[in-house]
Amino acid sequence: MSSEYVSPRVNSARLPDFVGRSVRLVGKVIRVDDNSNEMIVQASDSGEVKVKLLNDSSDVTSSYVEIIGTVLDVDTMKMMACIDMGEDLGQNTLIFF
Repeated sequence: MSSEYVSPRVNSARLPDFVGRSVRLVGKVIRVDDNSNEMIVQASDSGEVKVKLLNDSSDVTSSYVEIIGTVLDVDTMKMMACIDMGEDLGQNTLIFF
């Protein structure tokens, strides 16, 4: 499989390792700012990641989401897709090695 089609799951500490690459980030939505078209997501390691949204925040409809996107810098992603994970996904289930 070509590495261009791989999107590894990461937490906030791993983002710097993937700048310019596509990743998946599962976390809790802390806040959505419609004015700046961004949201803050708390990753599994409790770090916060800024996510630049698509055209609007209507894709974000639940408290827990999986963001598929490109890492722009050490704490920022640009969203390509958002998968709703529900309202009661506990952070304890989001521990990655």
